[in-house]
Amino acid sequence: MSSRIYSVVKAFGALLMASAFCLAHAQGAYPSKPITMYVGFAAGSATDIVARVIAQKLSERLGQPIVVQNLTGAASTIATAAVARAAPDGYTLMTVSGALAIGPAVYQNLKFDVEKDLTSVGLIGSLPTVLLINESLPPRSLSEFVAYAKTRPGQLNFGSSGNGGSTHLSAELFSHAVGIKMTHVPYRGNSPAAAALMAGEVQVLMDTVLLASQSVKTNRVRALAVTGKTRSPVLPDVPTFAEAGLPNFDASIFFGLMGPAQLPKDVVDKLNKELNEVLKDASVRTSLATNGGLQLSGGTPDQMAQLVHDEVAKWKKVAQQAGIKAE
Repeated sequence: MSSRIYSVVKAFGALLMASAFCLAHAQGAYPSKPITMYVGFAAGSATDIVARVIAQKLSERLGQPIVVQNLTGAASTIATAAVARAAPDGYTLMTVSGALAIGPAVYQNLKFDVEKDLTSVGLIGSLPTVLLINESLPPRSLSEFVAYAKTRPGQLNFGSSGNGGSTHLSAELFSHAVGIKMTHVPYRGNSPAAAALMAGEVQVLMDTVLLASQSVKTNRVRALAVTGKTRSPVLPDVPTFAEAGLPNFDASIFFGLMGPAQLPKDVVDKLNKELNEVLKDASVRTSLATNGGLQLSGGTPDQMAQLVHDEVAKWKKVAQQAGIKAE
């Protein structure tokens, strides 16, 4: 009996060793199967375009397919919740945008914590935001506009893509920074808000540089300043906010790669390394920077985690000051 027990124990021990070896081998060979990359916005959105460009090149470097899956609704919080619940094995990722940090500021009952329930993999870059005004307004510069608005508190209307969205909070952040008061008029998306600006229904709009450049081409709107450390190649004649006299203002929209909490460090390191290499690719730079207006950055997971922390704090403060809650 004892010899039989010994044999069973020995066989069980060998099985455990084999399992441990297979597990270690599987971890070392990551990825060994397709990866799902969630996007919280519809196909064709800025986040979706960024995700698909990155996914294609990252897939080539990792040697496995990356399937982009759009899970829309509630300003990307539905997709974020799905990723937060996923197994931390590196096979569920998410391309996130600035909406990730705005969600906690405007939604009262989120079922996740963006800083505790997600793992930062790395930054992709940021999309500058542009201050636009209707061409009929007299101001020709940022300083002239601020002076003009201060003498007309509450009389100027600013549009947005919706209550509690990035364009709404960006305008509120600007208003607070320069000490002006404007009236908010929400629309259902960026395009209707831009159309309203061109038609004169609203006089002011904070919009992404890519959409702003299209509006400027109509000659019915005027771009006064753009966020970011340098001028955008998409709008090279528009000064930065720093150049225009507001050095500490930034409402750029960041993009990055994240996964569930407790993602293994070796997986995070590998993904981060390959992501940074992808961002050096000439075709990626052409698609996202030259044509798309993104300011590509890259960096470490810790740098992204710090940015998320800072952005959450910033937008919570703006939402509280302006009394903003998502509808």
